[in-house]
Amino acid sequence: MESLFDSVCAFLGGVFGLAQGGFDGVNQVMGLLIAIIAALLMPAWSRLWATALGAALVHVAIGVIRPVLDGAAFVLPDLLTLGFWMSVLALFLGYAIVIAVFFLIKSLVTGGGHGRRRAAH
Repeated sequence: MESLFDSVCAFLGGVFGLAQGGFDGVNQVMGLLIAIIAALLMPAWSRLWATALGAALVHVAIGVIRPVLDGAAFVLPDLLTLGFWMSVLALFLGYAIVIAVFFLIKSLVTGGGHGRRRAAH
C-alpha cells in the first residue's frame, strides 16, 4: 500500500511540475495575450480544455512562424520527439490554468460564464 501511495505522489508531483513549467512558459507577454484572447472567446467552462489546447497550438505555431518573419529559414519543430510533446503538454496545462483564471474574472465581471442564454420576455 505504501508503494502505491509513493507512486501516486510521484505521479502527481510530476504533473504539478509539468504544469508549473507550462505556467512559466505562458507567463510571458505572448502567452498572456494568447490566454486573454482565448478567455474572451471561450463561451463556457465546458470548453476550457479545447480552448487550452487551441491556445497551446497557437503558441507553438507562433514559435515556428516568428523566426521566419525575422528572416530565418522555415524549420518545423521535432514532432517525433518526446521532448516536444512534453513541452506541448506543459503549455496545455499552463494555458488551462491561466485561461481558467481569466475566464473566472470575465464571468465575475460580466455575470456570465455558465453557457446558457436567457430568454427575453
